[in-house]
Amino acid sequence: MEKQNDLLMDSSILYRSTQKYYDKMLQDLNLSYAQLPILIEIYENEGISLQQIVQVGGYDKGTVTKNVQKLNTLGYVSILTSAKDKRAKELYTTALTKKHISEIYGIRRDWWHHITQDLNADEIEVFSKFYQTLSNHARSYADLEKTHLQFYKLKKLSLSDFDPYLSCSLYTGGCNLKCPYCHSKDLVYLKENMYPIANEKISEYLKSHHKDLEGIYISGGEPLMHEGILSFLQYAKKLDYKIKLHTNGMFYDRLKRILEDGLVDYVSLDIKNAPSAYAKICGVEDVDLMDIEKSLNELKASSFDYDVYITLVDEFHNEKTIDELGQWIQGVHHVVLQPFKDCQTTIDHSLHSPNFDQILKYKTILEQYVKHVEIRGNQT
Repeated sequence: MEKQNDLLMDSSILYRSTQKYYDKMLQDLNLSYAQLPILIEIYENEGISLQQIVQVGGYDKGTVTKNVQKLNTLGYVSILTSAKDKRAKELYTTALTKKHISEIYGIRRDWWHHITQDLNADEIEVFSKFYQTLSNHARSYADLEKTHLQFYKLKKLSLSDFDPYLSCSLYTGGCNLKCPYCHSKDLVYLKENMYPIANEKISEYLKSHHKDLEGIYISGGEPLMHEGILSFLQYAKKLDYKIKLHTNGMFYDRLKRILEDGLVDYVSLDIKNAPSAYAKICGVEDVDLMDIEKSLNELKASSFDYDVYITLVDEFHNEKTIDELGQWIQGVHHVVLQPFKDCQTTIDHSLHSPNFDQILKYKTILEQYVKHVEIRGNQT
């Protein structure tokens, strides 16, 4: 079967092949692929500052500093104090750079000719513009001082996600787990053509409907794996929304900060299974349960409304694991049991829900340890 083009893999191949070529061709000059664009930038803009290179190349400051220091040690670059500002440093190339610059440009030219050898002039022009556009978009993202939270789905109205509030539902992309029963495969395995909803559209919707809607339900993916969740919750709170957060509990520090700052009104902690069976149901090895336990204890000790949410899958749950799970979460006030339901975007379509009689048995077992157990969703 012919393999479909994969932009991410193709880009990786191009990057790695380019790096290998340059490192090989530059080894006699004691230069590396990482140093080359910085050296050329200095040669073509003598007196440039380190900060200007950071801005032009979209680098982090530490990377530029490290490579400039190496170029200085090798004798290719001089670092001089600016005559205009004694605190600033200016970068200049040395006689050694000028001796080899034609050779360096030739190495760069030969590689460009090699990778574009089957393209005509029009195709090269289109490719160059296309690649420049991608680079500009990448640069604009890298230049952001703070990572913005990206949502990939918006359910404009929900009567059930955040009961009893009339709410909208927002879903982040990406997850640190690969639970086979997950019904959001498209959010766990994000493809290149899966575009986030523009932040402006999210903001516009929340502002224009804050008198009609009472709450926001936030799920994923795993929303707490994104640093931007904090600033988004602060923003949503300023709009006077009630907020419900659905999380797997594996980002305890972030959850603790959110609770301390009062940025949510309700937390649904998605507990997968008993500790002894956790890794299997998560689809990953060596799951560290420490943060989950800390998140659980934090919620139990807090005054926040919360529940423990358990999706029941016949292939993963039995009376023994449910009893062990009950002992683990003992003291929780509210547990929601959600029977597994297959759908188009489920990761593993071979799974099944326990029958209703079995679900009732699980409910009875958990009621030994938990004050209130609710069965929600499909019960047939």
